[in-house]
Order: sequence, then C-alpha cells, then structure tokens
Amino acid sequence: MLVFPKITAENAGVYTCIARYANSLELSNNVTVETYEDIKFVNAPGSQYPIINQDYTIKCEVRGNPSPTVEWYKNDVNILTQERYIIVQGGLLIKNVRESDDGVYKCTAVVSTTGQFKSREIKVEVLIPPKVETIQEVSVVEGESAFVKCKATGKPPPKYTWIKESTSQDLRKADRFSVKEISGDLLITRVEFNDQSYYKCVAENQAGTDETRVEIKVHVKPNIFELLNITAPIHNETKIICKASGRPPPIISFQKLSSKTPFTFGQQKLDNRIILEQNITTEKGESIGTLIISNLNRSDDGLYRCIAENKAGMAYKNGHITVEFPPTFDRTKNFPPAWTWGNRPGNISCIPEAIPNATIKWKHGGIEIQETRNYKIMGTSPTSNLIVYPNNERLFYSKYECVATNKLGTKSIVLELREAFKPEFIQQVKAHSITATTIKFNIVPPPQYDGLPLRTITVQYKPERELTWSYARNHTWSFGAPYILEDLIPEVTYQFRFAARNDVGMGLWTNAETISMPRRSEPAEPKILLPSHSIIDENNSNRQDLVAISPYADRYDLRWNVPNSNGDPITRYIVRYCKTEKVNGEWRDSDCSEEIEQSVQYTHYELRNLIADTTYKIELRAHNAIGASSPAQIRVRTARGEDFYRYNSNEIAESQNSNSNSHFKRTVLQLLCVLILMPSFSVL
Repeated sequence: MLVFPKITAENAGVYTCIARYANSLELSNNVTVETYEDIKFVNAPGSQYPIINQDYTIKCEVRGNPSPTVEWYKNDVNILTQERYIIVQGGLLIKNVRESDDGVYKCTAVVSTTGQFKSREIKVEVLIPPKVETIQEVSVVEGESAFVKCKATGKPPPKYTWIKESTSQDLRKADRFSVKEISGDLLITRVEFNDQSYYKCVAENQAGTDETRVEIKVHVKPNIFELLNITAPIHNETKIICKASGRPPPIISFQKLSSKTPFTFGQQKLDNRIILEQNITTEKGESIGTLIISNLNRSDDGLYRCIAENKAGMAYKNGHITVEFPPTFDRTKNFPPAWTWGNRPGNISCIPEAIPNATIKWKHGGIEIQETRNYKIMGTSPTSNLIVYPNNERLFYSKYECVATNKLGTKSIVLELREAFKPEFIQQVKAHSITATTIKFNIVPPPQYDGLPLRTITVQYKPERELTWSYARNHTWSFGAPYILEDLIPEVTYQFRFAARNDVGMGLWTNAETISMPRRSEPAEPKILLPSHSIIDENNSNRQDLVAISPYADRYDLRWNVPNSNGDPITRYIVRYCKTEKVNGEWRDSDCSEEIEQSVQYTHYELRNLIADTTYKIELRAHNAIGASSPAQIRVRTARGEDFYRYNSNEIAESQNSNSNSHFKRTVLQLLCVLILMPSFSVL
C-alpha cells in the first residue's frame, strides 16, 4: 500500500507496483493516480483602483483541478464579453474606464464535473487624477500676511505641495510659510521684499499629479527718503524735490499745508507759475517728484507736504520753502507813536520783516545814532528798540528813522516819540435815569485826538450840606462801561464831579449838576426772563401779543431779574395767573388764581397743574414796605396733550397733516432742536 499523507497536484501520475518471488520472478502492474484540486483564488485583491480613461484589468486568477470556469457579475448582473468588458485569462478587462465603473464586482469559479463553486467580491473604485484650478495673481503689502488658496479636483482628494520656483524650495519646511496639505492653503506671515516670486502648487493622489503657478507680488509701502528744505530769493525760480521708493513705484504729489487741495500734475490752472513734474524708475522702484515755482512770491513761503502713494499705502513728509526778501515795514507802518512823560525813558520799537534777518540802524535828523546818555540801542537784528532819555529836553520828542538792511536791499521807516499829558476836562455829564438809590450817567469824555487812550472815569460825590470834598466818596468805572452809581440815599441832594485817567495820571475835575434823589417808593417792575429754548408763537406779529411756548403740558417755570428796590428792600414777590384767549382781536382773562407769594430769596417760581394746550397770562409784582411794583406780564401756552418730552411721534405726524395746527407743528420741531441746549436766559 502506497499512502499519501497530504496529497498534492504533484503527486498525480502513473505509479508501478513491482512484486518479486525468490529473487527470480518479478511481477508488476501500473496504477494511474489522478488528483482533484479545490478552487483557489490566487491573485484577486479585494479592493482594486483603476484610473479613469485608461484600460484596466480587474485581477481574479483562479486555480483548480479540474480547471474551473470563471464568470463575472456586477450588482448581481452577469457580465458578458462586449465592447468595453472583455473576460480574459486572470481577470476582467475594462476599456477606457469611466467613473460609473465604480462598484462591487463578483468573480465566480465553477467546476461542473465535481460541483465545486466559489466566488469573491472585489470593490472597484475608479481613481481620477488631480486637476488644479488656475490661481489669479496675488498682491500683498510687505510686513503683512498673505493667504493663497489652491483648489483641485480628484479622486481621492489630492494632497498639496507648494514650491517657490526661484529657489525650488519646498515650503512645508520653510520659516514663515505654512502649507495645509489637505486644504491646499498657503499662508505667509510677515511678508518680506524677497518673497515676490512665482509659486507652484502641486496636487497629487494615486492617480497622478497636476500643478499650477501663481505670481505673488509684494507691494512695499512708499518711503520718502529725500526732501530738502529750499531757500530762494523773491522773484526767482526754485524747485522742491521729493524722492520716494516703493513697489510699485509711488505717485508723488505736493500740497501746501495752508491749502486744502494738492497740486495737480503739470501746470496749475489757478497759478501758472507752478508746475508739478514726476519721473518714475520702475526697475529701481523709485519716483522723483519736482514742484517748480517761478517768480517766487512771499506767499509761496511755507510748509509743503510731499505725498507718496501706491497700492500699498501712503507716506507723508513736510519740507519748507523759505522765500528771501528785502526788508519791509508793511505790517508795522501804521504803528502808533511811542509815548513818554516826565523823565521816563521812551521806548521806540522797530520791527521790520526780512529774510534773511535785517541789520538795523537808527538815525535822527539824518545822522546815525550812537549810544550816549540820551540814547541806548537794544538789539540790532531782527528787531531793535531805541531807548530815549529826554531828560526834560524837548529836542528828543521827535521823529526817528529806523533803517533795516539785508543782502537783498534796504528799507526805512519813520517812528515818532511824543510827550504824553494827563487827560483834559470831561466835556459833559448828564443823568440818564434816576431811582431812589441809583443814577445812570451819560458821559462825554475829554477829547483824545492822538493822545494816550483813557483807562478809567472817576466820580466823587457828597451830600450838598458837606462844604468840602475832603470826605467825599469815590467810584471808578472802566472807560466805556455803563456809568451807574448805586447805594445812594433817597431824598438826599448830591454834588458830583468827574475826572478821566490815562497812563500819565488823572485829569482835572469837572463839576456836574446837583441831583436830589427821589423819595423811597415801590420797587421797579421786575424783568421776566425767557429760557433760550422758549419759542415765541409766530402767528402773533404784535409785540404785545407775543406768546411763549412751554415745553411742558402741565407746568411752566417763571424766572425774573431782581428789580431796583427804589430805596426800600424788596420783601416778597406776588405771582398771579389767568386763563386767557383772544376774542375779536382782544385778550380776555378767566379763571384767575389767587395771589401766590414767593420769598425774596428766590427769583423763580414753577406754576403747576396747568391745563394742556392752554394760554395763560402770568403777572409778577415786587413788593416792599411802601407798596407793589407795576405788574410784569407774560403770556404762555402749554404744550398739547401729554408732557412735551413724552409727546408721541404719531401725534406729531397727525399735527403735521393738520392745516389748523400748522403753527403747533413748527413749535414742536423747533423745540426738538433746541431743548438739548443748556438753558440761558434773556429779558422778555
């Protein structure tokens, strides 16, 4: 017996069995051994990846004995040999693979003689090579960050690599560069001048690679590296030159700081003396702007701003044009004379204008002045003061010549030193208004002509019974102020005299009329004040019919000035108000309140619980021990409906559509504008 512990296909064949007897007789017989081999998938990967638009054989190599028959299925549908699908030895050939060829294929093997059957599923995923989209040119400012997006299609999604073409550097390993392999993003931080280059985006997957290139332009902000100050004589031509660099080369313009608009290129329409030129060197990234000014004027002197601008930004730098000119006294030719008196020294100032600064000399009677006991010269440039010591000699109250000289010319001016005197008599004094305790005077001052200005007016006054002025009272006003004398005693007769003062001293006294003060009486009428946000009804053109508008619907704040007490202190104020309306052109009052007393400590009173959209007449009287003043009056109309500040916008809109309430519309709109102002008051 021949035993095969583990039979294999190699064991198949013809075997001969030999038998021998007595070492002489030999018998033999042949036995044929056939083996049966089970179905075996030798080369059939479970996942296979054809590339689109190429031919591809799905591998499925099957072995067995007897040899099995192989069939193919996709989605349980039998695949027969046709134009695109061909069953070949060891697989299924697909011509010109399409994306629709994705799917699960089944490779089956059958041995009909033995009934053996096996199958294997193969997942087929069609690969698509990357296709990179075109990237537009990218511009970025030096020092900022740049972001570039690279997009590509493909299956599976590709991974990205960025290469700087000028150096062939893989940017995944470069400083300041960040590459996102999955999304294709390229980020450059703190972009530098040398980062300007072409960059290549490479997309790659199992199906292949694709690439595109993009230019990254680095814009450099302008830098003004030269702008020199210029000095040139008047009526000459000058140029102020500004040099700047940048990428791209900047455009250069000029603007005089005293002007709101810059100069335009070429000859200026408003001033054809001025021309702006520009020269650009693209290779160096430099620009030169030249502002040419012919026939220089003094008005051309000043600061000029050079403005350099490109896509990256702007740069500014100021330069100065100094216009030289000969001395002039245009601004000081009308200077008043210098004054002195007694033995005080006189100070004559000479202030010429000149560039460069002028050297100054002084002359008197055509002869240059040298320092003596009568003259002292303080400074010779750019200004000079001549100190004159008259020493009671009238010869030195005279005219002096200041002569200013620089390299462009000479100019002189005549200045005068005069002797000053005290004011003359006051020409006229009249009492303008008199109360029991006050007098307001109208004063005609002494003639000044070309003398020193007056500083003050002084009054001395005393009761008529006092025979001398030794104990008279004094009061001084600034010249030109209201001349009001207060705290006089009622029913007393006063004598007055007035004098004017200047820097030299007080002039002679002028006697004025004797005035007898009236007796004590009731106070003067108070002056009612209107807040600045109060609005007068425009429909009332008659001054006596004016109506103030309250911003509130239910109250009004009444304010007033303290009136003159007429010799007896004010003890209280009385307020009274009535409803009022105009009937046939006349005001008629109704529903008057009781008299309301307000302490003399206050000059305001708030009327409350008023009716909305109603006109009131308010009377105010001041009281003292003698009696009451005449009433001060004001008419006030309260706001419509609710309190004005809560007035509904819809009601305002309705009032705007009502012709009968047109005056109220104007009132509301005006109040909306002015109520934000701080209240101040004016006399009604």
